[in-house]
Amino acid sequence: MVALRKILVFAFLLMAGTAASWAAGESTTVRFRFGKAEADLSQLEALLAGPDSSRIVGVEVRAGSSPDGPYWVNKTLAQDRATCIINKVKELCPSLGDDAIKSTVVAEDWAGVAGWLRRSGKAWKDEALKIVTEGEASTREEKLQDLFAGEAWDEMMRSAFPALRSAKVTVVFGDARSELGLTEDQKLAEEPAPKASLEVKDEQVQSSGNSIQILFPAGIRYVRPEYASNGSTIALLKNLINNDKPLTIRSYASPEGLPDANTTLAKNRAECVRQYLTGELGVPEDRITVESCGEDWAGLAREAGKSYDRANRDDVLRILSDDTLSGGQKKAAIRALDGNATWQYLITNQMAILRSVIVSVE
Repeated sequence: MVALRKILVFAFLLMAGTAASWAAGESTTVRFRFGKAEADLSQLEALLAGPDSSRIVGVEVRAGSSPDGPYWVNKTLAQDRATCIINKVKELCPSLGDDAIKSTVVAEDWAGVAGWLRRSGKAWKDEALKIVTEGEASTREEKLQDLFAGEAWDEMMRSAFPALRSAKVTVVFGDARSELGLTEDQKLAEEPAPKASLEVKDEQVQSSGNSIQILFPAGIRYVRPEYASNGSTIALLKNLINNDKPLTIRSYASPEGLPDANTTLAKNRAECVRQYLTGELGVPEDRITVESCGEDWAGLAREAGKSYDRANRDDVLRILSDDTLSGGQKKAAIRALDGNATWQYLITNQMAILRSVIVSVE
């Protein structure tokens, strides 16, 4: 059995970074509600924090969305669902590096629709299946909505689509420390990171007479008035907009995760705040300017300078303040300090305040 596990882990390492799937592991499916990127993660948490958690060497995430609605909305929603799962994996498995977490995003899961149709006994099954598998992607939704005077689409909305708003998570187990090639020094340097905290101290929040900061949970773009210090800052926001002056929205993401996903997340946060201002608070569109700032590396340098006090502080601050390095190079340099432990510590202790949108009166 041990030999078999070693073979599986070796195969997993060879395939990391390729299009091939990893060795089979234990899987769970996380279901999401319509239009949501938040879910009950209790089963996933039980799997990641179970008795074999120390043997986890990789995680594969396949997140998708049902085909109802605009394509770009579905793609963004599927990306947000993948990010939600990945952030939970990183919180509970801090020793896993980015290269040990694979994700696939399915913007509109037409394959799942086809599978449901093949299993169904509906009178319109064959015609619907032909539309899904042979028709043009741009016309599928319209043709299905017209099929049987809308009966086919309505039934798929009720019975097929809910299961497609999901993420399948596969966890690969093995003798991680011996098989991943860590040196003895790296093993000794690794420290278990503390559990991630939602607490953000009031003095960290950047709110003043002419600006307020709205905070977001990891991987989430929607405005949550109940999250962290948002209750008090949104109350200030209502006072801030009570005039005719122009407003600027500047949106950010913390640097953990993939750069492209973080860039998209920052843009989506800006759009959600813009919609909150116009829809919930009645601010005219022409008063608002939006700036999406992407990963907040400057903010990480600022927060580390204020509160990072571990033994390698000087090395960390030197890397973060080096403007000749790209974000990816900074991340790689910090992770190389001690086998990823410092990077995970920064995620847990310095990055919560960076997942934000700042609204300012100009």
